[in-house]
Amino acid sequence: MDNYVEESPLCKFRTRMMGGSPFINYGITLDGVTPPDMLTANLNMITWIIKELNITKDSHVLELAAGRGGYILGIAEQTGCTFVGTDILPSFVDEANDNAKKRNLDSKGYFIQASFQNSSEKVGTNKKFTHVISIGSVYYVHSEIDVCLSNIADIADDKTAILLWDMNRRKDWTECKKFERHMKVKYLISQSEMLESCIRNNLVVNKMIDVTKDMLPCLKILRDAALEEDPTSEIITFPYVYDAFNEGEVVYPVWELSKAVNRI
Repeated sequence: MDNYVEESPLCKFRTRMMGGSPFINYGITLDGVTPPDMLTANLNMITWIIKELNITKDSHVLELAAGRGGYILGIAEQTGCTFVGTDILPSFVDEANDNAKKRNLDSKGYFIQASFQNSSEKVGTNKKFTHVISIGSVYYVHSEIDVCLSNIADIADDKTAILLWDMNRRKDWTECKKFERHMKVKYLISQSEMLESCIRNNLVVNKMIDVTKDMLPCLKILRDAALEEDPTSEIITFPYVYDAFNEGEVVYPVWELSKAVNRI
């Protein structure tokens, strides 16, 4: 998996488009303004999250599947919050901790190896996080969404604000051919399936914001550059995922959750 992430032409293309920064997502527009590049698009996500969740210097934030740390380090840099980040890839954890040191943020937090499925065991259930976030990664474990949400519920208390920046299908999974062509995931749940899983795991949905329209201009930047480099889209497959979102196969929801007070 490390070799795929680091060495595949698709991932190298994405890294170049992000200006070499430790981001992996599609970004968003702010106030209807299309960003000039993918780095700005991803920095927009940090700005949006801080404002939406009211993260401050007094916040203690857990980011699950933090990758190389781009988002949580940006949040900590801007707010002064403390943090813990997790990722399943040891190379990403090492790089994230190195990035924290380079940005003088290692006194604010650290990164450890953990998956969604064992996050409560690895992180612990007594850290008193004010926020638990995951940005553009939950869909990788949709085939085990109950395990994922159960772990998040165990980590959180009833005062923890939970934000999951996800992807959900609007059609039957067998019809999501363009999305699957690019993402190569086992399964993608619908919004109704997400709601049902939240209920089963004693999580309350406080808000769901569909940010697809704010993401599409940013993904178009990737699509256009990909077509220049690989007109057939055989290797650089971002045009497929752009079409999947643009044609309504999938949407880009931000789920804001909290733990039900009556969880035992």
